[in-house]
Amino acid sequence: MTQTKRKKEINITWSHCKSVTPHKLLVKCKYCSHTYWGGVARMKHHLAGTKENVIACTSVLDDVREMFLKLLENKKKNKRSKSGRLF
Repeated sequence: MTQTKRKKEINITWSHCKSVTPHKLLVKCKYCSHTYWGGVARMKHHLAGTKENVIACTSVLDDVREMFLKLLENKKKNKRSKSGRLF
């Protein structure tokens, strides 16, 4: 994954949560106001409703949930394809 694409994904996530100052890794969901440590990585799972180390957001819009599910799914596929390559 290129650096530009990674930044774009982070920007998408930041539009659905906000940082709780002064801690950069403490983020608050804009939909349900839950606060999590772990930055946007955990917030993506919260918004997607995967329940991986977070409670699923009950107030997120369905299209936003689907977007984050696809984003996480693509990330997992890319990780698997990279690990299968022999150098």
